[in-house]
Order: sequence, then structure tokens, then C-alpha cells
Amino acid sequence: MCPDAPDGERCDHCPINKLDEAQNSEPGVLLRRALDLRVALKLGVHISLEEIRSDEFMAMQILEEERDRHDREQLPGNQHGRQ
Repeated sequence: MCPDAPDGERCDHCPINKLDEAQNSEPGVLLRRALDLRVALKLGVHISLEEIRSDEFMAMQILEEERDRHDREQLPGNQHGRQ
């Protein structure tokens, strides 16, 4: 609830509105599909490479690279993400 908005709704400059817009944008929808595919594969759903669009596959690759980078940054002795 935003105190600046009428009727206790969101104000025009609310960060949640920006998040909603990003999630509903073309890149946001692609990211959601890539995340859903990743979860399905981890759950053991069989999906052939032919069933995955190239943009979804690229997004999945980027997600994995970013997750690996994040995991490396969290290792003990790694100060501020530097190796």
C-alpha cells in the first residue's frame, strides 16, 4: 500500500509497477519461459532440444552462466565477488 496513491493502491512511481512492466515485457516473458523450462528439466520432464526455441535456449545458457558466477562469488575467501 502506498500512502501517495488514492484508495491505498500503488502510486505512479511505485517500483512494483516497474517490476510488473518488466515481467510482462518480451524479455521478461522469455526469462519466465526459460526459468520454467529449467525447472521442468530439473524435475525430470523430458524435453528434446527441438522443442526448445533458440531464444529460450540462449536465455537458459545465460541463466546458468549467471548462477555459476553467483555461486563462485559466494565461495569463502572470495571478497566482494573478486577472485
